[in-house]
Amino acid sequence: MPVRLRKFRLEDLPEVMRIELSSFPSDAFDELTFVQLYESCGDLFLVAEHEGRIVGYSITCVEWEGGELVGHVHSIAVDPAFRRQGVGRALMEETFRRLRSLGVGEVRLEVSVSNAAGLRFWQSLGFKPVGVRKRYYADGSDALVMRRELP
Repeated sequence: MPVRLRKFRLEDLPEVMRIELSSFPSDAFDELTFVQLYESCGDLFLVAEHEGRIVGYSITCVEWEGGELVGHVHSIAVDPAFRRQGVGRALMEETFRRLRSLGVGEVRLEVSVSNAAGLRFWQSLGFKPVGVRKRYYADGSDALVMRRELP
């Protein structure tokens, strides 16, 4: 399915919130969190459009860790009607391209240990588990910390 990827704009917030709430009913970010992430990670806050409609988004920030630039995926979600059609993969491949151009050599993220589809998705993109964050999510579940090098 063809999608157009572009940087998030504040007027996209209602559509991003719709996708967020349908994807993370108990752990959804609020509007203020999205605005803050936009302000601090704007060039890596991407949306995917299909026929003029936003069908997915991803947010990655660049952070200093141990003297190195590291990408941190804060969130990614795809409209339920458009899942398993390559939207998430397209968002992440564009994110990886942008991170490489900034000199970032590694990407990290957290995913719920109970999110089987998410775990498969991240593993398919080359992410490997490196740790666990206990009681990371609002429901008390643990997060698996995953990382991937960007060659």
